[in-house]
Amino acid sequence: MGILVRTFLFAGILLIPGPIFAQSDTSSMDSDELFSIARDKAFNGQREYARSLCRIILSRSPSYSDAHVLLARTLAWDGQRAEARTEFEAVLMHSPSNKDAAIGLADLEYWDDHHVRTIELVNSLTPLFPNDLDLLFRKARALHALNQDREALRILNIISDIDPSMRDAASLRESIVLPSLRFTTGADYSLERYSQVYDQMQYASVVLGYRSLPGTIIAKLNYADRFGKKGTQAEIDAYPKIADGIYAYVNYGYSGSSLFPHQRGGAEIYTRLPSAFEASLGFRHLSFGPGSSVTIYTGSVGWYYGSYWFSFRPYITPNNAGISRSAAVTARRYFGDAEHYLGVRLGAGFSPDERNIQSSSGMTGTEVFYLSSQTAALQWQYPATTTLLLQVSGDYTHQELSSKSGNYVDVATLSAGFRFCRSRLWSRSVESPIRMVMRRVLPDER
Repeated sequence: MGILVRTFLFAGILLIPGPIFAQSDTSSMDSDELFSIARDKAFNGQREYARSLCRIILSRSPSYSDAHVLLARTLAWDGQRAEARTEFEAVLMHSPSNKDAAIGLADLEYWDDHHVRTIELVNSLTPLFPNDLDLLFRKARALHALNQDREALRILNIISDIDPSMRDAASLRESIVLPSLRFTTGADYSLERYSQVYDQMQYASVVLGYRSLPGTIIAKLNYADRFGKKGTQAEIDAYPKIADGIYAYVNYGYSGSSLFPHQRGGAEIYTRLPSAFEASLGFRHLSFGPGSSVTIYTGSVGWYYGSYWFSFRPYITPNNAGISRSAAVTARRYFGDAEHYLGVRLGAGFSPDERNIQSSSGMTGTEVFYLSSQTAALQWQYPATTTLLLQVSGDYTHQELSSKSGNYVDVATLSAGFRFCRSRLWSRSVESPIRMVMRRVLPDER
């Protein structure tokens, strides 16, 4: 009988709830040991057990702030918001510089949709913790909840400059930016006037861009009115993201008109380099019909310095007659915005991305790549509103005539265009040009 009683008593002790049984086991542990166990239990889902240990700690050491914070955290996770708030506020009352308590209370206010209170709390702690990433992130999150996305992005840019690898900040940025940037529409128009031989020529394009996480796709319909002829070309550009700091440019165009290449294609890989440099390597292929095509090899080296961007791009065109070389240099001054800049471009020789073709019979793909040419251009891009981007450029070209070798014509070109998005919050924020340009929604055809 005695054995049976002892067996039932032992079984009853084992069935006593964990927290009560744990208390009989805590007398030999100090507060730090108990807190270590409580923290492990809290993050393993045993929150009630963790709370019981926190209360034991606080019964011994009422000022043990980490136990207060953990207790409040577990209460908040289980929906006991009022009790959690009391714990957080008690810690901050005695220790206003306790960052863990401040972060916990900021999270609690955010979950309760008290976003203004969250911002006030973070602002009050800014003198104590300037540029603290955890607090800045919570402020940005609250601003986003209040639809103050421009200010939220400004803070996220600060976070990105300090620690680009902070995933929560990157996810919040994308949740703000991507929904408003998916579609972009626009149009361009150019008018060319020649000093002799040719009448004025006109070009126009309509553009539709779509952005998603894998990258950007841009569809174009190009129109030309030259030599008394009219023609169109369909073209598509893609800028797929390959990895962090690495993306590609892929192009394909088709036209049934002699004013454009019958087919054109290209590909290029861009990569970010240390010390604010970037580089690329690729090619362009133009086909003018059966047995008539040319491949141009190109690349670029870019450098960001403060609010300036400099780029050098060569073109190398092998041919049976030898190798044609040309190059272009571009410099831009950014004005606190990824899309607001003034630029200058200087070029020498033929560029496959320019339209300096002067043949009423269309393109031949042979003599034109060896024509002498010098070009100077001034480019201006301005965000007129949060949804409208304006582009204006003027070019002057001294071009050798394809029909009269050694004779030149001067060409003046005026171009204007616009891009329209539902929102342009990404570029209204304040960040360095190197970060702004790499996040451009419609990358340049560089």
